[in-house]
Amino acid sequence: MRAVLAWQADSIVARQQAPELGELDSFAALRRWADSCIASQDMLRGGCTFGSLAAEVVKTEPSHRDAAARGFERWQELFRRGLSKMRERGELRPEADPAALAHLLAAAFQGGALLDQAAGESTPLRDALYGALAYIESFSAER
Repeated sequence: MRAVLAWQADSIVARQQAPELGELDSFAALRRWADSCIASQDMLRGGCTFGSLAAEVVKTEPSHRDAAARGFERWQELFRRGLSKMRERGELRPEADPAALAHLLAAAFQGGALLDQAAGESTPLRDALYGALAYIESFSAER
């Protein structure tokens, strides 16, 4: 089970590192990421394979909770790193917390993907991701 979780985490991290998304270190890159997630869900309508697996494993095999948590941490690290670069460059105000904003992006995706799967359409995911991006943009140094 740990190997399957690691493989699924590798898959989600690889999708987030697609060349067209860049380093997720700009507002434009984060918007491209959200648009890409929405487009994928429009085609697949399957929720998040890693999130779904992690939820089941944590319920049925609590001893594997750490493996699920590591997978989410690896994914969120991509956001943390990009948001930290934005703050270092002065694009985000100093009070922007990259770790908290990374949690927000992952939670918006996970919750939005689940609602999308249940509804059979992408409006919940779109609303969740664009809402998260609007909140992140509220920390823009240019506001």
